[in-house]
Amino acid sequence: MLDKKIAAVSARRWFLWAAITLVLLIGAGSGWGQSDPNEPASTAEPYQISLWNTIAAGGIIGLLIMLVSLAAVALIVENFLSIRRDHMVPAYLIDEVRGHIEAKQYGEAQQACREDGSFLAQVVGAGLGQIGAMFGFFDMQNAMQEVSEREISKLYRKLEYLSFIATTSPMLGLLGTVTGMISSFNEIARTEGAARPSQLAGGISEALVTTCLGLVVAIPTLFFVAFFRRRIDGFVAESEVAVEKLMGHFRKGPQK
Repeated sequence: MLDKKIAAVSARRWFLWAAITLVLLIGAGSGWGQSDPNEPASTAEPYQISLWNTIAAGGIIGLLIMLVSLAAVALIVENFLSIRRDHMVPAYLIDEVRGHIEAKQYGEAQQACREDGSFLAQVVGAGLGQIGAMFGFFDMQNAMQEVSEREISKLYRKLEYLSFIATTSPMLGLLGTVTGMISSFNEIARTEGAARPSQLAGGISEALVTTCLGLVVAIPTLFFVAFFRRRIDGFVAESEVAVEKLMGHFRKGPQK
């Protein structure tokens, strides 16, 4: 139940951040490059290019890259919410479970883990569930290792979406480059080599803008993929130390 509530809150925050990003993008595009209304008309430039017009020059592929960027922002926000110490290795849970184990209140310790739902809670809870098993601490270790590997794989699978975006964005930009150059060459062929620069500008703009957008999306996304991998590895290492301290109590033999 707790996991479902967290997922629902995370989903709402995804859409909120995506909406904020889109509004800021549109606002910046509408304001960038506009002339001062109080400035005399004689000094105004004959043609102004806004950020939004520049992005729009990327065409359908440019729009697709922008949609992919919103998905990347949502995933980054979600990972910041889920890959954090309080959600993986909460200090209060360590103290609570340690107190129950030292008092041999194993049922209460399991209940605390079930109610918490963090990474550490799931691992320790799996071990506590094997108290009294045939092979003792060996069964507890196997159960904890299985749950730990499963939860770590879930975290890494979420990062695969970001990795996919980081890999795909430059390829989409390259696709836009190719289609833009094809458009320009078609214009040259249509005019039998007499095309004016203004007739070629559309295709060239599409080629350059989509390449730029693809790189702008890919580079920060790659950074966050590496950043979150490091956070996962660090918190998993912390949880291993905490599990060893908590469950080392059971190495002595069967518990009652």
